Amino acid sequence: MSTFEKDALALDAYSHAVTTAAERVGPAVVRIDVEHATRRSRSYGYPPELRGGIGSGFIFASDGQILTNAHVVEGARHIKVTLADGRTFDAGLMGSDPAVDVAVLRIGTERLPVAELGHSPLRVGQLVIAVGNPYGLNWTVTAGVVSALGRTLQAPGTPKMTNLIQTDTSINPGNSGGPLVDSLGHVVGITTAMMPMAQGLGFSVPLDTVKSVVAKIATQRSARPEGVSLGVGGMRVTLEESLRQRLQLQQRWGMEILELRSQSPADQAQLKRLDVILSADEEPVTEPRDLQRIVRTHKAGEKVTIGFLRGGTQRKVTVVL
Repeated sequence: MSTFEKDALALDAYSHAVTTAAERVGPAVVRIDVEHATRRSRSYGYPPELRGGIGSGFIFASDGQILTNAHVVEGARHIKVTLADGRTFDAGLMGSDPAVDVAVLRIGTERLPVAELGHSPLRVGQLVIAVGNPYGLNWTVTAGVVSALGRTLQAPGTPKMTNLIQTDTSINPGNSGGPLVDSLGHVVGITTAMMPMAQGLGFSVPLDTVKSVVAKIATQRSARPEGVSLGVGGMRVTLEESLRQRLQLQQRWGMEILELRSQSPADQAQLKRLDVILSADEEPVTEPRDLQRIVRTHKAGEKVTIGFLRGGTQRKVTVVL
């Protein structure tokens, strides 16, 4: 085989990885259009003057929950989300954490394509792909590698951000909030910033940080004084195929515990952070709303049997609500 043919094969393998990853995550990537009211016009007693902004995001739960950057929707008067199939929806802000630049939106529809979340640790030099809407150019794909991990960044007038992923993927205004994915199309972070005047420097919020914010928002929204609760927050995760085969599991997803309130029923039953809940009262749990639905059919003082994974082993525990 000639050198030209070898180079062509190598390039084809690279192209295949990029195109496959982009095709897998693409249907879950959204465009976010935001209207802000300028303060200057209000200060003179006139109706607020609107200015617009564009960002990106991706669907992570089939009931219309979307992840993006907090700065994309900060101070928004109106948020519009456009799906990959062209449908548009008004979006509501479920919660955000400006300190780590993560926000969760929700639109009023269900059964949506979902971006799969990664579970393997990142390595420097690993191929990554960013999908977003730079400068309003919808669903643009750029590829590069992980340049460094654990970076710290502080732009003028913004909080210091730590533990960021540094990449050489092209990130421009409008990319913010879009997914950073690996060669399998699994989300490993959220693109958040570029360094002004620098060439080829982009930064993303790592997936572990994103998961923690989602769990906190879910826990805060589900905490109702008059209701019952396990005292956990989490998000849907994909179960590895090898694990499913070994344990003969039919379901593809479970709910990973990312937040555990101290002295809550789950804490007292010795559930732990990063346990993956598979069932409650023998009903499958594939995402947080499954668990919420099952728990809310019970009263305080009643028991719920939780099936879960810990360290690759299936376990069960009885929780008193």
